[in-house]
Amino acid sequence: MLGCPYSGCGMEGQRLLFVTALALELLGRAGGSQPAPRSWGAAAACRLDNNESESWGTLLSTERLDTWICSLLGSLMVGLSGVFPLLVIPLEMGTMLRSEAGARRLKQLLSFALGGLLGNVFLHLLPEAWAYTCSSSPGGEGQSLQQQQQLGLWVIAGFLTFLALEKMFLDSKKEGANQVSGYLNLLANTIDNFTHGLAVAASFLVSKKIGLLTTMAILLHEIPHEVGDFAILLRAGFDRWSAAKLQLSTALGGLLGACFAICTQSPKGVEETVAWILPFTSGGFLYIALVNVLPDLLEEDDPWRSLQQVLLLCSGITVMALLSLCVE
Repeated sequence: MLGCPYSGCGMEGQRLLFVTALALELLGRAGGSQPAPRSWGAAAACRLDNNESESWGTLLSTERLDTWICSLLGSLMVGLSGVFPLLVIPLEMGTMLRSEAGARRLKQLLSFALGGLLGNVFLHLLPEAWAYTCSSSPGGEGQSLQQQQQLGLWVIAGFLTFLALEKMFLDSKKEGANQVSGYLNLLANTIDNFTHGLAVAASFLVSKKIGLLTTMAILLHEIPHEVGDFAILLRAGFDRWSAAKLQLSTALGGLLGACFAICTQSPKGVEETVAWILPFTSGGFLYIALVNVLPDLLEEDDPWRSLQQVLLLCSGITVMALLSLCVE
């Protein structure tokens, strides 16, 4: 293989050089000038490799070090909010679930979780996805009909994806229906944290002030959401500590989202990614809320307890609405 006479030319540059030089050599023979095209091909291949090295050098430069540290710490703080329910839910809650009183308490938590999920979808995720697609429209003229339809299709895609996943696992293990719903909620939460990591890192790319404000806004929104997720994991059969550890594992999604945002090096690229991830995640949360949580609440036949569940559902929606207004 031909060597590269320029510094910084790696294995990929040598491969590209070989193909380019071979093609130009054939053209040179046909045109009667062989040596010059070979040197031009070598220079072009090495320039491409040097540009790639410069790009990685910029990404890992000392100027970006602050952005990396702040973005990863902010995403980690959002992920650590998953342990907050340990401070709210009683220690004996896991063992109480087998009793009648524990089952009623869990249904109350699930009612709040259902309201939180619906509020999260309709008051946070979908409006944010709508705003991202509007900002990416040429000339800022708002969404076209095609963009609106794409938004809806991504919601349906998320709903059907979670339906297919649950069908797949339930076919192999019928008795594990509740546990499968818990893992599906963890999957949706991981994707949600990925979008949070994108938002945090994209904000720190603009400025530290905007990054800190975005991190605090996401934390305020996540705390009631994490309580609802914790209740869904308890319903799936996990004890408090197992649920907390699983909640913490979803923080990895936020770290990956932050790394992705910084590697794109542009808030614009983040917006294009978030524009489809948000509605897809909304579809997943809608599936969990309407298919896995709501049927348990519909089994209640006592009018007073049913009224309590409706009030708790409305309180979950109200909390998410108030937080959405506050972070605006």
